[in-house]
Amino acid sequence: MTISDFRDWLKTKIDCPNWFAGGLRTTDEKAIVIYNGQAFINPMAIGGPQNSSYKGKGIRILIHWNKNVKESELKAQEVYNALHGLTNVEIAGRRVIQFNMRDPEPIYLGVDESGIYEYVIDLEIIHERW
Repeated sequence: MTISDFRDWLKTKIDCPNWFAGGLRTTDEKAIVIYNGQAFINPMAIGGPQNSSYKGKGIRILIHWNKNVKESELKAQEVYNALHGLTNVEIAGRRVIQFNMRDPEPIYLGVDESGIYEYVIDLEIIHERW
């Protein structure tokens, strides 16, 4: 599973005019960017990784919304709520067992140089290895 796979799947769940993977490529309002994050779940079964049935994929979601803090926070909460507690979905042909949210809510980052409010959501996708 790649960050582009996750972005394409999330686009079907969340309304947003500008989607990116790997980096923010605009200073326009209303963009969601998917980055690689840090994975913590990568079990090693007896016999090696080929015998492990699942693994983790770290994801970081940047919500770069607009110059209204309330609207920006609400969009970040919408993204968070769409993933929190979700199980047994398929992304890029892999069954997702669980979305592990790293924080209890989206994290406020502040405003960028254009005055646009930004939030980040860190999570780990636990999915079937094969």
